[in-house]
Amino acid sequence: MKVYIVGEDDVTCAIIKRILLYCSEGFEIISELPARGGQIKSKINEFNKLAAVYPVILLTDLDATSCAPQLLHHLTPKDKHNQFIFNIAVDEGEAWLMADRYGFAEFAGVDIESIPRARPTRQGGRKALIEMCFAYKPSRFLTHELIKKSKKPDIIKQLTPKEGASKGPEYNTDLLPFIQKKWDIDEASKNSDSLTRMVNRIRSLITSYETALPKP
Repeated sequence: MKVYIVGEDDVTCAIIKRILLYCSEGFEIISELPARGGQIKSKINEFNKLAAVYPVILLTDLDATSCAPQLLHHLTPKDKHNQFIFNIAVDEGEAWLMADRYGFAEFAGVDIESIPRARPTRQGGRKALIEMCFAYKPSRFLTHELIKKSKKPDIIKQLTPKEGASKGPEYNTDLLPFIQKKWDIDEASKNSDSLTRMVNRIRSLITSYETALPKP
């Protein structure tokens, strides 16, 4: 199945690719369509029209919004095509990575108890959802708090921000191999309902695609 993917940065795009591979080896990415922050809102109708031709898989962060369903309702076009797969990471893609608590602790060289646990959160619906709990943005927690506890000098050097920067000089270089080779999506899904929902949407897309194929 040929698809377009939309992510805010390299880490987000890597997460999308890893989830696609987790769900099926039959995906072919036509192109990565960058959409930084506010660009998603301005390009949403463009992505939706494109989805009429090929599926579009979009992943964005919850960021400052407190409610994923509210953000989804606000951004999703009224005539959304069923091949436009719109996903929101609560609160950021980095939270999904740290949701694999044991795997990420080993990668970062920290004790497992240094990584927050998941807990039920309210996202505007009747049912509380399980998500990782951070006092502030997960990416900032990673670079300004967690990395200080690391026993790996290289990781500390690569992820610690220099003065005036929000992320370390080799932030993407360091995280991408973890996403591609080490990230355990099964474990992470236990700690993130928003991740589970994206996986389920991708699987539903696969089912729809297979159902539409000509019978032999």
